[in-house]
Amino acid sequence: MQTVLPQDPCLCIRMRRAAQRITDYYDKTLLSSGISVNQYSLLINIARLGECGTGELAEKVGLEKSTLVRTLKPLLMAELIADASPTESRKRRLSLTPKGEHTLQQAIPLWQQAQNKFKQQLGEEYQSLMGFFNTANTL
Repeated sequence: MQTVLPQDPCLCIRMRRAAQRITDYYDKTLLSSGISVNQYSLLINIARLGECGTGELAEKVGLEKSTLVRTLKPLLMAELIADASPTESRKRRLSLTPKGEHTLQQAIPLWQQAQNKFKQQLGEEYQSLMGFFNTANTL
């Protein structure tokens, strides 16, 4: 018996490839700021939240807490963020440092440049795509 193979291209694989190329473009655009788009996302969300815990930040950015902690390490080592919790506390209280605020201010116009490029390319489809992402995030 012969297996019937699907004719449709795999949506998951195509989305992952597109996401990787988009990430690469944002990273290239942000290169002069010294941070990646993933790091930008963390810095901008810490700035929005003010001093915050890792659980609160993980929920806001949609990452597992363990993944978030690994992603935060380079930001802590580069002194872009600080842990304001007491030394003996197991719970972190994260905030931007002055260096982190400066880096973020350098990165915002670069991020906006990348964002505008994709919004312009998508045109009227931008709102539909954002709706699709909102739906996908509820699955």
